[in-house]
Amino acid sequence: MRRPDSGSLAWIAALALGWLTLAAVDYRARDPDSRLYADIAARMSTAPATGWVAPDFPPGWFMSGRFREHPAGLFVPAALLARLGYPADEAAYALNALYQVLTLVFLQRVAAFAVSGLEARSLAWLAQLLPVAFTYRIRANQEQALVLCLLVALYGTERARRHPLWSMVTAAGLVGLLLVKGLFAAFGPALCALWLLTTRRDGAPRSEPAAWAGLAAAIVAMGGAAVLYEVLYRRATGEPFWSLYLSRQLGVAAAAGAAGGGVPWALSTVQNFGWYAVRVLWFAFPWSLALLAAAPRWLARKRDAVPRPAPSSAGGAAFVALALLLYLGAFSLSDRRAERYVFPAYILVGGAGAVVALRRWPRLQRLATALDRSWVPAAVWCVTFLLHAVAGRLGLPTVKM
Repeated sequence: MRRPDSGSLAWIAALALGWLTLAAVDYRARDPDSRLYADIAARMSTAPATGWVAPDFPPGWFMSGRFREHPAGLFVPAALLARLGYPADEAAYALNALYQVLTLVFLQRVAAFAVSGLEARSLAWLAQLLPVAFTYRIRANQEQALVLCLLVALYGTERARRHPLWSMVTAAGLVGLLLVKGLFAAFGPALCALWLLTTRRDGAPRSEPAAWAGLAAAIVAMGGAAVLYEVLYRRATGEPFWSLYLSRQLGVAAAAGAAGGGVPWALSTVQNFGWYAVRVLWFAFPWSLALLAAAPRWLARKRDAVPRPAPSSAGGAAFVALALLLYLGAFSLSDRRAERYVFPAYILVGGAGAVVALRRWPRLQRLATALDRSWVPAAVWCVTFLLHAVAGRLGLPTVKM
């Protein structure tokens, strides 16, 4: 049996310390959504498991009755953790910490398909220094789980190019995305398709039939999961889920558009695009600026036919650019704005910008080389997580979103 390496042991120790700290300080987030979701998961842990598919709003919140804002996939792991004995009020925050750790692990592994080993490994600690990382350090809402599911799906998609059974990992990521974020899961297959179209590895063709077939099978799995969720929901409540959920989501978006004050749709779309673009610049700072500064050089290379970087790096850059346009373009169509809607874009832009900075700034590269130790990302996560937990419990200022 293969023994865990020092990096894995460091992550396990850091996560264990984080979980102990959350329980010890009786942590409560200031973010209202996080408090709501943590409360729902805690209440679910004491309810019969047959009803977990259809949780209710807790008393005293802005709504009452069935919770249909999203599917209940986010709450089930936290409720299970509480059932196993972890403090119920902190279970959702503890699971979010696990999602953070796994996100950093998969971010490094996905990046390794497109950039050098040092650059990919460095992202595991550089990504933790983004403003969005400080904002979401301890939360209980969907965004961290959403990014993890996307990265899992991308990892499975890439590996399926050579081993078709890895498409099962793609399916797991996409189904998880559906159960956590509902309608927003549509971005998952789109990003996997963009990955196959833009990237290649070791001179392989840009697309392989097995990988595309695996993606198609994963989409079918999403449909099957949606049908099963509907069946379980109807069995638990006697009511449909997806029709009511979609009518609410689309209705809120329509209401936001109607409240636009008569601004022409085209102008409103441009304004929304600029609003989201500014958020990407800030929440992926400072690496977003490094990426922006490198754009003219890339354009000059293309115009002057200067030799391009390796195909994997060029494909990774194209993937990030198209994914960013997909997110900003899609959410700019509605006046229903929220910074969290484009959360994955902050991670993608921050990661790509960090790679650019590593290549352009020798001092940063030397620092990354000096910190290229398997335990460093876990140490950075542990220190920042513990400081945030203590600061939040004492009411000290933290980065907000």
